[in-house]
Amino acid sequence: MASGVTVNDELIKVFNDMKVRKSSTQEEIKKRKKAVLFCLSHDKRQIIVEEVNQVLSGS
Repeated sequence: MASGVTVNDELIKVFNDMKVRKSSTQEEIKKRKKAVLFCLSHDKRQIIVEEVNQVLSGS
């Protein structure tokens, strides 16, 4: 049975940006997110990115 919760498009973009690429430059590596906190939206219908809680690789 499906829960009815969908994934926000921004979450997919952040997830794809987190993937390791062999051809990344040092500048791209520093800006890449190392960890991101996902949460449910206020209406509990979407999984979204919690912007406040992100850790960059260069940090």
